[in-house]
Amino acid sequence: MNKVKKGKTALIVIDLQNFLFDEGDEALGLLKYADGMKMVENTRKAVEEVRDAGIPIIYVQTILRSEILPEGGLWKIIKRKVGTLSVEELKWGAKIVKELTPYSGDYIIRKCNCMSAFCNTELDTILRGLKCDTLIFTGGITNFCVESSVRDACDKGYNVVVLSNCVVAMREEAQKFALGVIFPMLGEVTTVEELEITS
Repeated sequence: MNKVKKGKTALIVIDLQNFLFDEGDEALGLLKYADGMKMVENTRKAVEEVRDAGIPIIYVQTILRSEILPEGGLWKIIKRKVGTLSVEELKWGAKIVKELTPYSGDYIIRKCNCMSAFCNTELDTILRGLKCDTLIFTGGITNFCVESSVRDACDKGYNVVVLSNCVVAMREEAQKFALGVIFPMLGEVTTVEELEITS
């Protein structure tokens, strides 16, 4: 499905926030891998294209509360990082990267300490109100928050399109597995260049 209808579609931009793209952070910094594949630049192209077509853009932003984060897995790494930050550093980390600063007409959904954009948020309500049946996914981390959101979108009956050059993982093998194995079973995988918007 390289074609999407503009009256029925929304673009979802997941967690493109400073704390994930901190070049000084070896544990979470996606910047090196993202730069190599021009992920932020490609996502900006996608945002501009859908905005010009009148498609709603929904930014999903993770708010981290270190005192209630779980102790295991990826959360353990995040908790260690977040627990050392000042209030100002936390505010900076939560912001969307400057290259993709939302416009006043865009939607911003905030989720707290969770992977899926649908978890305890108003995302589904907004999408139903907009009469969307197709969601284009961009963002990070490919095999965590993006994948969790894609799975939930499928469970809720949405058609899913993942832009392969607009999502980023921490490692190449994780990126390839999600794009080559997981996402094709849940929806369609294409690139921003191949995406076609129709009336």
